[in-house]
Amino acid sequence: MHRWLGAVVSLVVVALCLPSASQTRSNAQLERGKYLVVEVAKCGDCHTPMNEKGEPIQTKWLKGAALGFKPMAPMPWADQAPDIVGLLGWAQSDAITFFTTGKYHGQSPRPPMPEYHLTKADAEAVVAYLRSLAPQKH
Repeated sequence: MHRWLGAVVSLVVVALCLPSASQTRSNAQLERGKYLVVEVAKCGDCHTPMNEKGEPIQTKWLKGAALGFKPMAPMPWADQAPDIVGLLGWAQSDAITFFTTGKYHGQSPRPPMPEYHLTKADAEAVVAYLRSLAPQKH
């Protein structure tokens, strides 16, 4: 009986230490979002200020930056890439719609921002990752 109880307690402890399925899914979603933001869309190229050597200033990652390039012909153009850390001011549904349709309240973003057409799962991953970068409220 004593061994059986010890085995049960050991199993419970192990089960409590393992990540839940939702935590694993959440971590996978954040990793997917980070991959899309960092490696695919290269959001930091415009949304992160650069130092004098042209390197991203990591302490200002995705905090918004002046764009260092302009179109050769006159056209509507954004001179500033906004702070996208946490997607402050964006409703969840608006952010997902923006990344799946390329539109925000029916409007296209001004160049050089592309109109993304991500899958819903990828859009949700990008939004989850960007929201995870926001300072935590205590």
